[in-house]
Amino acid sequence: MVGPAKVVVLGAGIGGLTAAVALRHAGIGVEVYEAGPELRAQGSALSVQSNAVHALRTLGPELERELLERGARVESFRFCRPDGKPLRELPVGKQEERLGAPSIAIHRADLHAALRAAAGDTPIHLDARATRFVDGPDHVRVEFADGRVAEGDALIGADGIHSVVRAQLHGRADPRPGGFVCWLACIPFEHAAVGPGSSTHYWGTGMRFGLHDIGHGRVYWWGTKTLPAAEAADWKGGKAELLELYADWAPEVRACIEQTDEDAVLAVPAQDRPPLTAWGRGRVTLLGDAAHPMLPALAQGANAAIEDAVALASALRSAVDPAHGLRRYERSRIERSAMFVDGSRSLSMIEQTTDAKLVALRNTYFRLAPTEFFLRELSKPMSFPSLTGPVAELPRALTPAERWHWIADQLAPLHVVARARVHGTVEPERLRAALAEVQRRHPALRVAVRAEPDGTEPEFVPAEREIPLREVTAAEPERWLAEIDGTELAEPFDTAAGPLARAVLVHAADGSGADLLITLHHAVGDGESALTVAEQVLRVAAGEAGEYPAAPVRPGAEEFFPDGVGGARHLASSVLRDQQARFKKAKRLRPTELAEPAQRRSRVLHRRIDGDRLEVLLARCAQHGVGVRAAVAAALIGAAAREAGVEEPATYAIGSLLNFREHLPVSDAEVGVYQGLISSTAEYAPWTPLWQVATELAGALGTRLADRDHLAALELLRLTSPKSAAKAGSAVTMMDKNGPGHLCLTYLERPAFPDKLGAWRISGAQFVAGMSVCGFVSATATVLNGELAINLGYVEPAVSAERAERLADETVRGLLGAL
Repeated sequence: MVGPAKVVVLGAGIGGLTAAVALRHAGIGVEVYEAGPELRAQGSALSVQSNAVHALRTLGPELERELLERGARVESFRFCRPDGKPLRELPVGKQEERLGAPSIAIHRADLHAALRAAAGDTPIHLDARATRFVDGPDHVRVEFADGRVAEGDALIGADGIHSVVRAQLHGRADPRPGGFVCWLACIPFEHAAVGPGSSTHYWGTGMRFGLHDIGHGRVYWWGTKTLPAAEAADWKGGKAELLELYADWAPEVRACIEQTDEDAVLAVPAQDRPPLTAWGRGRVTLLGDAAHPMLPALAQGANAAIEDAVALASALRSAVDPAHGLRRYERSRIERSAMFVDGSRSLSMIEQTTDAKLVALRNTYFRLAPTEFFLRELSKPMSFPSLTGPVAELPRALTPAERWHWIADQLAPLHVVARARVHGTVEPERLRAALAEVQRRHPALRVAVRAEPDGTEPEFVPAEREIPLREVTAAEPERWLAEIDGTELAEPFDTAAGPLARAVLVHAADGSGADLLITLHHAVGDGESALTVAEQVLRVAAGEAGEYPAAPVRPGAEEFFPDGVGGARHLASSVLRDQQARFKKAKRLRPTELAEPAQRRSRVLHRRIDGDRLEVLLARCAQHGVGVRAAVAAALIGAAAREAGVEEPATYAIGSLLNFREHLPVSDAEVGVYQGLISSTAEYAPWTPLWQVATELAGALGTRLADRDHLAALELLRLTSPKSAAKAGSAVTMMDKNGPGHLCLTYLERPAFPDKLGAWRISGAQFVAGMSVCGFVSATATVLNGELAINLGYVEPAVSAERAERLADETVRGLLGAL
């Protein structure tokens, strides 16, 4: 199946219960553990704003209908002076139309009850006070004070501002004082100033008051007063003091306090915590107030928790690994939740100021500022970000990067191939049916390319043909490699007819199994995509597919890069960093012979490291604080230097193809081209330890990743990509002379590939990348199914077979020699 089998949620508040509902809706098992002895909502009331309503709509229409029945749709929103004189009224109807969803004022208990009902038969364990968690390679275990233990594939800490999970992840620390106290209450109340659906804020000097209709003859009121942190945390006043504090305020404010029982008033200090840059690790993450407690100014605390829960379920639903899914969830939420936290604190300073001059300035600004400005600013927190990311329609134009891949392929085939070994009987018809099902789910597997007669203006168009499956039977165990080397990297696609994908099933002559090869045109898929298709086809064929959501048609990746990427400033700085290799006169792998593009031929050699040697290599990488990518890159540099006879210290350059799916709102299970090529350098000498070179490479690459240079590299193609194959001569010359593809590595940090599906055992998952006219040597590496697979792709005649053999052998020798 896709996604975790069971998730453990700590905390049965609004965030925890919404997570339970969303996870169930995604088909993921969930259990909730609540520290309290009973299931009840803390606090008084809140506003479920438009962003949270949109989030809840992804779970079906029922919750929104029930909240509207239980609460009150916000129909008016006014800001007043303490005496009730109006400062401003916002056009709620116009804002609701703009946002496409209402805001609903509701008692917390009503929201809690609606979520509990929607959670159905989800197990909820009470009086379960967690003491710690233990994150293991296969599951996470939670231990409770009474001796109970819970286990799951992932743990969600939704246990509030004093979260046990957060404390173990990030250390214990007191919340940050907000500098004021809040009084809260819900009561039956009728008054001429409180109409149906009304919300009114009264702003004074260091004090405020709010009055909200929550339906069924009830109101929610709150008051605040700026106080030192210690007094706010331990307010000892009562109703009499509140009446005295608000004695000169509007009649409805005084009446509201007067009609509230003494013990119905809840006094709480305003508190938050500074935003975290990382929430969790491994199989553990945070949600709601455990992750981002905030001051009440934006009224987004519960709404942000609801957003978190829906985003969490969406990320886990299609995750190939729970930890991978949790990191995707965090990346989608950290920046937005920090906006809530910082925005609430900044607004609170304005709301709670005790400076009379600032109060006068604030009130004047609120009275005179353009309405459109207020609506635009309110729309930022109240607009729910799309869970699925941007979509497009076919036909759509190829982006500059896609166009370059398509053009390069016309000059010499440019393909990526995934391989997985299936141990057991493989029925071709089942595999064909699985290919058809997976093709249905991915628009990128159902396209062809149409262009003008002169080869310009290419666009993706629908292709009706199914992915073809070719069968081969062979006695040689490495026949899969010969098929890739001899056919899959060499045979062009009919791009005008499509599809731009094909499959090969290499049967073992003795019937022991088969190798599945998935080949993608590089304009529609990268190495991660090819492995994803291979895995999904095998899951479907084995009857273990689960319900993969069908992906939408996407715009090109460059069309939805994060803000700040691709602007003139970013491109200029990235280009300067790219030129560092030239400034340092870095050595490059030199071609033996350059040939016309039509004479170039992508080839591949395969090497692997497994068993004890792999375990030692991984341990040594951990010991030196570098990843496998850096170790293999350092070994590849050493191989190139030794092959060239380098005897003195020299700077070497190497290109890295880097996956950037983490920066985009796309599922890990989608097919597309989501990688960019950048170069980095390291000092090499024959006596330099591999780990020293690897450490330098890791640092240089880490800096470029942080600067998002791999994204800027694709944006640069807008300026440099040729318009057609006929005009590609200068681009090919540039790639030959200065391109980072002279010696490059793609290492996929894919968390896993299944080693068992149904009756099948799976092994040898890996991928191969051709080079076409993009460079000379492109190595790929993966650690999957218990082996490090290194596939050295090279282009003849720029690199001869004998020379490639030496490079491949020297790369492995360098790695093993460093152990």
